[in-house]
Amino acid sequence: MKSEQINEVSRFEAELSDGIGSEGFALLAHDVRSSMFGLLGSLELISDEGLSADTRDRLDRARTSGALLNDLLSLVFGGSETQRPSTTLNIPDEIALLVQRWYDQANNAGVNIDVNISSSVEMLNVIDRTGFHRIFNNLIGNSIKFSQRGDMSISATHSGEHIVISVTDSGSGFSESALSMLFQFRGRPESSPQEGSGLGLYISEMLVTEVGGTISVKNNDGDGACVTVTVPSTSVAPKPPAPKIEALPDLSHLNILLAEDNVTNQLVVTQMLKSMGATFQVASDGVETLALFEQADFDVVLLDIEMPRKSGLEVLREIRARKDAKSGVPMIALTAYVMQDHREKIDAAGADGLIAKPIAGIASLGHQILEYAHGTPIKTHEHGAQIEASVDDLGYVDRTIYDVIAKTIGPDFLEEFLEKVVTDFDTIKKGLITAEADENYADWRSHSHILISVAGAIGATNLQHLSQDLNAAATAVDRQAAQPLNLQCIKGISKVVAFLNNEKAG
Repeated sequence: MKSEQINEVSRFEAELSDGIGSEGFALLAHDVRSSMFGLLGSLELISDEGLSADTRDRLDRARTSGALLNDLLSLVFGGSETQRPSTTLNIPDEIALLVQRWYDQANNAGVNIDVNISSSVEMLNVIDRTGFHRIFNNLIGNSIKFSQRGDMSISATHSGEHIVISVTDSGSGFSESALSMLFQFRGRPESSPQEGSGLGLYISEMLVTEVGGTISVKNNDGDGACVTVTVPSTSVAPKPPAPKIEALPDLSHLNILLAEDNVTNQLVVTQMLKSMGATFQVASDGVETLALFEQADFDVVLLDIEMPRKSGLEVLREIRARKDAKSGVPMIALTAYVMQDHREKIDAAGADGLIAKPIAGIASLGHQILEYAHGTPIKTHEHGAQIEASVDDLGYVDRTIYDVIAKTIGPDFLEEFLEKVVTDFDTIKKGLITAEADENYADWRSHSHILISVAGAIGATNLQHLSQDLNAAATAVDRQAAQPLNLQCIKGISKVVAFLNNEKAG
């Protein structure tokens, strides 16, 4: 960012803060973000069923605009800016969203929007989604404002190593005084007949320059003007190779106790164990785990750490404190909590090892169980490896993990399983919204913990990581950190549910 731009922005922020006062600014930030949470949460909960096509389109536009506004408020008041990942944008899709966002305003102004995108223009990963929409919302909004009862067009082409996007209108064009003040802070001539702050082109140029691009303005030979944005393009990363098919390890000699409170995870893990021939029993909480452990002899215990009545750590400590041979049974933590401090607590409680959720595959689970049960070297997995995710999409589902789960469940039960997962997600989303509104941090922790498990169970790795961060923020009673994470989780749930519904339909 240019030094003069930094100075102007700093001055503007100082004026805003001084005018309201530091305490008043904090209160305003809290109230605005709380209101946005209620608005976005309510929009997400509105069902599309039974709505007319026009009403659905307007609802989608409201959701899109609300999500962008929330990101912009985060930039002003703090919150999720540092958590916003880099992105790979599908340009045709993003431009379609922009046109959808401005459709009503253009229609009311009598402006026809024409879109022309070259077939060679697909992906862009030098700018995040919020920045892209900030740029082109400003340009499109200006064009509609100055093109009363006229036409405007949006075009996108490839030019060498760059992508060129132009917004052209049939309005009155830029006056001499306006051209002389282009890209200046509050650079609107006092004689301008149109209302506005004079910040749109300033913001757009700042964002374009930050990613190594350029923005230019010219008046057309006839009526109107054209604003052209040129940004570097980069090649899209290749798709990951298809997973290798390998023989499943034999667990038919093992009797396994699975301690897991989430029904979805129970179903996934038991189907995996069944496919490898293991005998197993399932406990739904810590107390039931200890009761079943007392009644039978098990070769291995797979133990979720966060369970009701007694936690996994408590179960570990009680079994290791026994004075008989059963105290030494191999016990493996099966958990989404894999940070170093979590590992240290699990090790200190007496676990033989840890298997991270989401489970990368049936064979991986089997080999890890054999390793901890018998000391068999791991042949087919990287111990403790992180799943590589498409971090730009809150609703990203790792296809490798999902396909393994779908194959494990089998076609006869897959639809029923997906219905159960969708129901779980809907319940969690409503719980997150209610817990946020009531400031009930215990419920917030509970719902985010369940979300960690359910998201991990079907390979929604981005959503799983977000819910882990939300759980930590709720545990710390940190509302400022929890609010933006909560909104991201809600949006991620909606996207994952859309993916699952599509899988059911397909």
